Amino acid sequence: MSITFSPVVAAEARQLPGFTALHFIDLEKLGIAASPLAVLDDFRVGGLPFSPHPHAGFAAVTYVFEDSPGEVRSRASSGDDITVGPGGIVWTDAGSGVVHEEVPAVRGRELHGLQLFVNLSARNKSAPPQVRSLQGHEVPQWHGPDGDDRVRVVVGSFEGVSSPLMPTEPFTMLDARLRNEIIFDLPQAHNAVVYVLAGTVDVQAGSLTRQVDASHALGVGGGDGGARLTIAPRQSAHLLILSGAEIRDPVVTAGPFIMNDATQIRDAANRYQAGAMGHLAPLAELGEDAATN
Repeated sequence: MSITFSPVVAAEARQLPGFTALHFIDLEKLGIAASPLAVLDDFRVGGLPFSPHPHAGFAAVTYVFEDSPGEVRSRASSGDDITVGPGGIVWTDAGSGVVHEEVPAVRGRELHGLQLFVNLSARNKSAPPQVRSLQGHEVPQWHGPDGDDRVRVVVGSFEGVSSPLMPTEPFTMLDARLRNEIIFDLPQAHNAVVYVLAGTVDVQAGSLTRQVDASHALGVGGGDGGARLTIAPRQSAHLLILSGAEIRDPVVTAGPFIMNDATQIRDAANRYQAGAMGHLAPLAELGEDAATN
C-alpha cells in the first residue's frame, strides 16, 4: 500500500455547556488515515462540563497548551489525582475500564487543551488501566540550528530527542513552532494527522503535496513502506503532528467505549454498572470546590 493523503479538513465548532469554545476535527473525513485517533478536540473550558464517567478500550489524552491560563485536574478510579499545568499532558490508558473526571483545576480560570481519544489494538483492550503524566517542564524540546524552530516532544521521539512518557502502544505527539521546514519520518503501517493551529504549512510526501491552513487537519497514511514528510511553513506556523500504528482490528464505538464487537461493548457496560471499573465520587460529594484547588 502506497502513501496516501486525506482531504484537508476544517475544524468544526460545537456548542456544549461549560465550554467557551470547542473545535473538533471530523476524523471520519480523514478516512483510515486518522487511525488510531478516534477524537481530536481543541477546547477552551472554564466550568465543570462532565461528571465522572467511564472509558474502556482506548486512551483518553489531555494536553494543556502552553498558552492556557489554567491547569487541568485529572482524577481516576485507579486512585490517581493529578494536576497538570501549561505544556503538560495526562495520558489515561483506559484498557479494561476506568472511571475518570477532568476539570479546570481552578473553576473559572480558562483551560485551553487538546482532547484526544487514541484507539488501542485488540491485545490491549483488556489490559489494566494506567495513568501517565508529564508537567510542562518535563517535556523535552528540539531546537533547530538557527534557533527559529522549536519542537516539543510530548510523546515519542524526534531528531534524537525522546519523551519520558511511554504509552501502552507507540505514539508520537509533537507540538511544533516553525519558521523553517522539518522532516518527519513516518514508520511503516503508521498514520499521521497534521493539525495546524496558526499559520499555513505545505506537507509533502513523495509526489503528494497539500496546503494546510490554520484550524485545518490532514491525514497521512504511511502505507507498508512508511513515509518521509516534509513540513514547510509559509513564514511561521504552529502545528501538531500526531502519529501511531494504524488499527486494523474491527472497531465498534458506543458512547465511552471503543471495542472490537458488540459483545465487548455490552461486557464493558456491564462491568461499569457492576462497579468493576471502580468508583469516583463527584467533587461536590467530597466537599471540594474546584475554585479552591
